[in-house]
Amino acid sequence: MEASERRTRFEERVRIERDFLVPINQRFGSRAPLAGMTEAAIFSWEKRAAELVGEIDVPRVAELLREAARRAELLADNSRDVFTADRRVGPDGLATLRRMLEEALT
Repeated sequence: MEASERRTRFEERVRIERDFLVPINQRFGSRAPLAGMTEAAIFSWEKRAAELVGEIDVPRVAELLREAARRAELLADNSRDVFTADRRVGPDGLATLRRMLEEALT
């Protein structure tokens, strides 16, 4: 695998993570910002966000974020070619997760 392909996969992972960070940070602003898509960052955000809002199902949102992070990691994983076809991540799955996240935030 060429370095440019690895860079492209990494850049795609960052783009996907930003796609999920933006709506969270637009909704929660400076009160409970989400700093990243790691398990630790999502856990910290979930704890802080749960204390702030009652109308949003924060555990559901956190689970959607965790799934998006897992899928983004699979996309960027340089060894992903060894996965079976059912483990590969298609863009439709991420788009569906993004729509589900937006719905959960309203």
